[in-house]
Amino acid sequence: MFPLEANTFSELLKSDQILIFLIMSVINAVILFFASMKFLLVLQLGGYHGKRYFKWLGNKNTPYLSRLMLLCMLGLLFFCVLNITFAPIPVIGSTVGSYIGFIAYILFSYLYINSERSVNAKIPLKKTKRLVRLCITYILVLTAVTFGLIILLNFLAFVIKNEVVALLRYSVLCLLPLLMPFILFVAYAINEPFEGLIRSHYIRLTTNKLKQSNVIKIGITGSYGKTTVKEILKTILSQKYRVLATPASYNTPMGICRTVKSLDSTHDIFIAEMGARSKGDIAALARMVKPDYGILTGVNHQHLETFGSIETTCDTKYELFENLSEKGVGFFGADNKNSLKLMERFNGEKYSAGIDGENNLVTATDIKVGSQGMSFTLNIAGERGVKCSTVLLGRHSVKNICIAAAVAFKVGLTPKEIAAGINRIQSIGHRLELVPNNKNIVIIDDSYNSNEEGITAAMEVLDTFKGRKIVLTPGLVELGKIENLANLEFGKLLAKHADFVIIVGKHNAEMLINGLIDGGMNRENIRFAKNLNRGNNILNEMVVEGDVVLFENDLPDNYS
Repeated sequence: MFPLEANTFSELLKSDQILIFLIMSVINAVILFFASMKFLLVLQLGGYHGKRYFKWLGNKNTPYLSRLMLLCMLGLLFFCVLNITFAPIPVIGSTVGSYIGFIAYILFSYLYINSERSVNAKIPLKKTKRLVRLCITYILVLTAVTFGLIILLNFLAFVIKNEVVALLRYSVLCLLPLLMPFILFVAYAINEPFEGLIRSHYIRLTTNKLKQSNVIKIGITGSYGKTTVKEILKTILSQKYRVLATPASYNTPMGICRTVKSLDSTHDIFIAEMGARSKGDIAALARMVKPDYGILTGVNHQHLETFGSIETTCDTKYELFENLSEKGVGFFGADNKNSLKLMERFNGEKYSAGIDGENNLVTATDIKVGSQGMSFTLNIAGERGVKCSTVLLGRHSVKNICIAAAVAFKVGLTPKEIAAGINRIQSIGHRLELVPNNKNIVIIDDSYNSNEEGITAAMEVLDTFKGRKIVLTPGLVELGKIENLANLEFGKLLAKHADFVIIVGKHNAEMLINGLIDGGMNRENIRFAKNLNRGNNILNEMVVEGDVVLFENDLPDNYS
């Protein structure tokens, strides 16, 4: 029934068109849901923090709102064109004619969704229970908003009683994609109190389980090297003990909760990696685990964007040592000045380990660095050194091994057992990892390891290889106010060690190019790619047998 034909608005609402309105609402909700994958991914990557989500949304380099605007404008334009063209045809009629424009809207929405699917996410959307709950709420809210808007549009058409208004009333729905990112946040806000209760429940269960367990608990934090030290330590300790460690980069409260589900009476040691982006994050994790041993790899400007200052970063990392068990022991990287400063603050039993510095519990000498690994002598507690070898690349890997060896020694392993564990260490994914290929090209994947210390180590590793050096990088991110300067200096460093540089993404492109040119690199040796796929295409066109390719950092999805 057409609005102008109804005597009262309530008569319209009692008609069979209500069913049509519901079907329209559900279809539109499903369309908008599938168009929202990038926004869901960014919200998840930001730890479901609204502030981080809106910071990405408001970034001038974020193209997604402009893409949605284009979708809306195209949908609106062709909606109106189709309605005006076909509605006057008697066979179609004005009632059916008011819906015809949806053909264009659905078509353009499909093209938008299909184009977004073709862009591979670096870290895919994780289908967690929380995400499923959010998606259900989101679809319900989208349906309710669409249904409410349809009712409002019909009411306006009924009140105004104008043929053109009645014919084009549904065209306003073409503008809903612009509201989609904000409706998603509304759904998140609706769920958040319930999610908070769920988190509290699982954290309480995990805390109690760890409290009642006899396992030795180890916590690891730092601005860099957490995952690497965790994997090294797990391998060494496995020489003697059964070890459970948080997998990959599971360094959040729920990540630890999921890991502890697997903890049983056969485990001797539990290792928890602890990440943070704001003050209080480490304290919350450490209170859950209550570690017997705390490890600080080092502190630099990584995540300065969220911490605000290096002092806040240091204080946050120190929260681990404020929440150790009653007789907790602290281990500090001796090769980082901020780590040593925090060591001075800690009044409990403490040790330093690394290549530099004095009075280290564990240090390494006679380091021989090669393109396929390293050998060195590990010196523990002043005892006679033991010979070790590893497939890990770079002197910084020896620093990580030293701090892991220090913990292993205090836990109860002998130097000989520690050396045997070191010899079993495998390459750690995306952290100066040699990637096998059949083209006689050296490929080094350092996409998860970029920070101020990491890039220096990567350049040292690059120098151990012969051949043309090609580096693909988006630069350094999450450095806040010092990010531009850091990338300028990174560019200068690259110019000294690389022959060609492919800059991925425009986020840091200007500063990297300026640094490369200031460092003496010829402009024709600098290439730019809008994204990693295009960067790989450029690389494939220029790479030849014998080249050395370094993938240095991988721009997170919330920076693209």
